[in-house]
Amino acid sequence: MSKYNKLLWIVVAALAGVMVFQFFFMKRKTPYHQTYYRSEYVFSNGSTAVTIRSVAKFSFDKVSDMKKAIDQFEKMTKSDKLKAYKEMFKNLSKNTKVNVEVLDYKSTMTTFGSTGLKIDETGVIAGIIKKDGKKMSVGMGNVEMKLDGNSEVIFSFPKNVEIISVSPTPTLKKKNDLIWKGPMNLKFPEVEYAKP
Repeated sequence: MSKYNKLLWIVVAALAGVMVFQFFFMKRKTPYHQTYYRSEYVFSNGSTAVTIRSVAKFSFDKVSDMKKAIDQFEKMTKSDKLKAYKEMFKNLSKNTKVNVEVLDYKSTMTTFGSTGLKIDETGVIAGIIKKDGKKMSVGMGNVEMKLDGNSEVIFSFPKNVEIISVSPTPTLKKKNDLIWKGPMNLKFPEVEYAKP
């Protein structure tokens, strides 16, 4: 797998707000570190669209750098953020041959403590589920992301769905919630399931 594909999945799995930070500070040492990351993919019975709910927390070295990041985020309109989110998935689609369509996107930023930022985002996408009668399969090609020890990715399926196969094996399985916890290099999970 190319380094570019790995980067694309890292960018997609992170948040559009994170991308703003990366571009703004790319010419010098990153002035923040991620302290928490959680991304939940919510699947439904009646649709092949998937809702992605993500939360990330960052701690900045300096208050001034945090304020710059806030300013950059606040300058982006909802349309700008949606465009950036669509562009990330467009680039991912080119490299994975999986045509991902962004249906909706929104994000908010809040502060905590003296130098902490929290970004909440919700995106709705289509294209990562293939349907074959009652059988469904989830996949996004051969891309992966690095999960830190304070990170997790969750696939949440309806209670009445039968999970047929999962790869890679989840760290935890709670009913129809499949959870991968860091630290690990996570290949985007492939799941086969059947609707009732």
